[in-house]
Amino acid sequence: MDFFIADTHFFDRYCIKFDGRPFANVEDMNETLIRNWNAAVGEGDRVFVVGDYSYGNGADLVSTAQRLKGKKILIRGNHDNDVNLKYAFDEIYDFLEVRLDNATVVLCHYPLSSFKDMQKGGTVHIYGHVHNSIEAKIANDVYNRLRALPGGEYRFEAYNVGCMQPLVDYTPRTLGELRARALKYPVKFDH
Repeated sequence: MDFFIADTHFFDRYCIKFDGRPFANVEDMNETLIRNWNAAVGEGDRVFVVGDYSYGNGADLVSTAQRLKGKKILIRGNHDNDVNLKYAFDEIYDFLEVRLDNATVVLCHYPLSSFKDMQKGGTVHIYGHVHNSIEAKIANDVYNRLRALPGGEYRFEAYNVGCMQPLVDYTPRTLGELRARALKYPVKFDH
């Protein structure tokens, strides 16, 4: 199976406050993320980490990755600069398009306002980066406006898989889970 998650920010104390993450400290956050990941993902599964994997460096980020099940594929985000990432991930890309579940999945850490085949059904954009910020609201507004245009030309799906999103809830999710959970957890913003 294939799973998606973004913005785990392992070792990032700032993100606990910034996102309002329900963790007492960074150790609690790291252990919850690892436990949730390993409960969902099997050894033969692939996990696409859509950026901002860790604020740790060197041995910290490698040893954390070694505790995570599955084949790990990183779509590099703005905080994924450590040279040791090559030891933590099986593959690393800046941008990736893959064919999954009869869909073209466009993986980029940043929300894109335009991407290949977005006018066709069966195209999915998976991104992170924007957390619950005003940028997340703007991206969602753009996607909703495009899909609402007369003629129904834009039939793509778009999912913010930041781990703090209710859609994801600190656990890697399959495309099927994202689709089902999007109905249960519509996007809301406090900003």
